[in-house]
Amino acid sequence: MPDAVFVAALDMNGAEPLYLQVARHISSLIGKDSRFVDRLPSEAELCRLYAVSRITIRQALASLAERDIVVRQHGRGTFVGSLHRPGRQKTIHSFFDILSSKGLRPEMIMLDYQMRLPPQEVAKAFESVEQALFIRRGYRSEHTPLGVTEVFYPGHLASAITREMASARTSTAILREELGLRVTHADISIGLSRASEDVAQWMKLPEQTTLMRIERITTCAELGVCEYSRLLVSEATADFRIGLNGDIINNY
Repeated sequence: MPDAVFVAALDMNGAEPLYLQVARHISSLIGKDSRFVDRLPSEAELCRLYAVSRITIRQALASLAERDIVVRQHGRGTFVGSLHRPGRQKTIHSFFDILSSKGLRPEMIMLDYQMRLPPQEVAKAFESVEQALFIRRGYRSEHTPLGVTEVFYPGHLASAITREMASARTSTAILREELGLRVTHADISIGLSRASEDVAQWMKLPEQTTLMRIERITTCAELGVCEYSRLLVSEATADFRIGLNGDIINNY
């Protein structure tokens, strides 16, 4: 029998190809569902869960394999790619650092700065439903948009992070240099998500375009979780990887 939760994640009559919807949903489950931690369910099982054809499942897995989110091994099955398994890093980098390492001259533009109630996953990480500081920044080089970061800081840090600071300093610099905090580690997960209206407008992409999403939950000494961030980039921009030791790996 199909799984109602899996089927509900798909819009059978939507404009987006079904295999891309399946691919995005699978990526959202990696590391969060016990069936998607190391080895993925078989093609037959995925067909059953999503109530779709084997062709659709194979197209979805091929799409994920192209992004190195999964690795397909003939005769063995499909496995989560080693760089896309949820991992813990001791070193963190800002998106600005990553772009600079690629030889670009990036600009960082403030798109939003406000106190707001955190979404469920952020509240869970902060262990608090109190308002958090939300900062959205756009990044571009030579007027070409490259990506968006969305960062939440717990409420007790909000008063120390001014709009001017957030406009001029990266999230990593804010934690280490402006607030003087010691980062002990960051938990990273990578997947796919749809571009919201605001993100799509900045990226000059159609709304609901599939983007690569890198989530980072940063822990600071004596404070616990001190930052929750999301990096959203298009496939054209995402020609880099971040190793589990925190090193930037450029694919060129």
